Amino acid sequence: MLKSFRAALALSVITFTALGASSAFAAPLKVVASFTVIADFAKNVGGDRVSITTIVGPDGDAHVYEPSPADAVAMAGADVVLVNGLHFEGFLQRLVDASATKASIVTLTKGVTSIDFKPECAEADAA
Repeated sequence: MLKSFRAALALSVITFTALGASSAFAAPLKVVASFTVIADFAKNVGGDRVSITTIVGPDGDAHVYEPSPADAVAMAGADVVLVNGLHFEGFLQRLVDASATKASIVTLTKGVTSIDFKPECAEADAA
């Protein structure tokens, strides 16, 4: 619940800031999302006021993804970069460094306390 609220709040602030500072004919805010779930959320919140680029596609795995030069170009041109955090995107810091992006990077899980997965609990629950 807190994660969804934080994500909605971050995207709302970004969207309303862009709307308040722009005219009706301004170019859409360039948003880079680390993976498709975040991209979908951003598109639903921002609508036609955002232009979304997704780094890891629908069949990709953000845990092992290797960014391409095109990803660095997209990141360099972004106004905002939306990421999950919690070490989900292992490639992220390398991509930020390679792109030299000046975009605001919004970590959607900032402030969220993670829960450690304990396999023995899963086995006990299955019994």
